[in-house]
Amino acid sequence: MKPLVELVKVSKKFKMDGVCVTALNHISLTIKRGEFVAITGASGSGKSTLMHLLGCLDRPTSGKIYLNGQEVSQLSQNQLAKIRNQEIGFIFQAFNLLPRTSALKNVEMPLIYANVPSKRRQQIAKEKLAMVGLLDRLYHQPNQLSGGQQQRVAIARALVNNPNMILADEPTGNLDSKAGREIMKLLHQLHQHKHTIILVTHDLNLAKVAKRQIQLKDGEIVKDTHAK
Repeated sequence: MKPLVELVKVSKKFKMDGVCVTALNHISLTIKRGEFVAITGASGSGKSTLMHLLGCLDRPTSGKIYLNGQEVSQLSQNQLAKIRNQEIGFIFQAFNLLPRTSALKNVEMPLIYANVPSKRRQQIAKEKLAMVGLLDRLYHQPNQLSGGQQQRVAIARALVNNPNMILADEPTGNLDSKAGREIMKLLHQLHQHKHTIILVTHDLNLAKVAKRQIQLKDGEIVKDTHAK
């Protein structure tokens, strides 16, 4: 079986004040279906750049990226947007929920872009909100929810299109320790249900939840370990 994600000698360079900066330097990496992978590293290590490439939010300067067997390295912006909608569920540190919009409508949003009929959208969104324990908060707006509840809404939204991969960028960064533990417990449960999860974090304690840890430094992989 082909890996879910494969990077082949991927580099990413940026120009800053006229100077060329290498954020990633010839990264090669494979991630299998069903893995729980943590990508760690200090600020400036390249982990945010790698997250953007894995999430089809950007394209590499050189090298190739395959997602679900398809090369996505040089696809158009519209093609990448379609893949993001269908293949990847995003969980962000800042939740990225629409204000003055109910939890239900927030979770429905990816289904609207996927042209799913209204009645079916509501049914799926309710099912995912039930999965994260928020069936009693369907019509609450973000400002009526705690930080932990907002992140649960974001997780439900990430799940609605049954993505091949869940990409979680510092998912507990805006939460207190108790809410953070609950979110990590929920991600662990999703992994047990065969979801592929890629966690991007600077917190080595959070990374320990993952079965595999990839550490970046100066745009290169310096450690790739699997839990026994």
